[in-house]
Amino acid sequence: MIQLRNIIKTYESKGQSVEALKELSFDFKKGEITGIIGYSGAGKSTLLRCINLLETPCSGEVLIDGVELGSLNPKELREKRKKIGMIFQHFNLMRSRTVAKNIAYPLKGSGLSKAEIDERVNSLLDLVGLKDKKSSYPSQLSGGQKQRVGIARALANNPDIILCDEATSALDPETTVSILKLLKKINRELGVTIVLITHQMEVIKEICDRVIVMEDGFVKEEGDVIDIFSRPKEPITKRFLSSVFNSDKINDYLNTVLVKADEKIIKLAYVGSNTEEAYISKISRDYDVDGSILFGNIEIIKETPIGNLVVKLKGEEENIQNSLDYLNKNNIYTEVLKDGRKAI
Repeated sequence: MIQLRNIIKTYESKGQSVEALKELSFDFKKGEITGIIGYSGAGKSTLLRCINLLETPCSGEVLIDGVELGSLNPKELREKRKKIGMIFQHFNLMRSRTVAKNIAYPLKGSGLSKAEIDERVNSLLDLVGLKDKKSSYPSQLSGGQKQRVGIARALANNPDIILCDEATSALDPETTVSILKLLKKINRELGVTIVLITHQMEVIKEICDRVIVMEDGFVKEEGDVIDIFSRPKEPITKRFLSSVFNSDKINDYLNTVLVKADEKIIKLAYVGSNTEEAYISKISRDYDVDGSILFGNIEIIKETPIGNLVVKLKGEEENIQNSLDYLNKNNIYTEVLKDGRKAI
């Protein structure tokens, strides 16, 4: 549905060129929720705004349903943008207009009658749970209610795509969860493709089908959210996931654990039905390895359990290696964190 081809975006700042995006190419699939995560300055906001050409790439192509947006004249681009809703971090509501008039604003010049506009606004208010706030002004709303108005406004023209620019970062945790549930409902019931940017892996975990990890204008890692959570490859991805799996606390704890010459500390990551199997008991029996669990947790992502264990294995080097080979063959990712035979 959305295709980016060799996107480059450069800014001029104080006589110097700053590369915000560096030859990015990938696709966003129809009907999916894709999260773009990165630290400040990674280029994620620039990328999002390139999708609807609010930022014009210096080179490359943006295609939506096979149409290259850069080839459109201003009128054609305006029409195309009507099918791309946008939700902002700080809501961007017009303070002098009521909730209803904020939602109706994108329908100005649509050719719809007043009765049709009122009907559309009422249905959107019902969808976002704000029917009783129709005549209220933004100053009378909470942050979560303001964002619900922003979501309703983004849906006014029945868009195929919604772009979310840090839509929950100004909200408290409880309100964030309710907004993410609303976006998930919209995706499920209306089939709208959603692209959101965030700096919180908890947001990715809660709502996304796919994730793109950005750093310094590059895509460092991308894929299905379950694959990324269970087997991250890049250091930056692992740093983001540390907030979900408490990796920093685990590492602090492991620094206090003594490892003898015949011991290794191993991290195991496993998905789905593997979380139910007694693999530690099995390798202890079959490979003459003593296994003790130091830490463990399970997260549910897209209704799929993803488990992490940190274990200490004790035994002959060959036996420990054979046990790790067995685990790998059973789709359990293993990573040696500490090895008593050498400094790691």
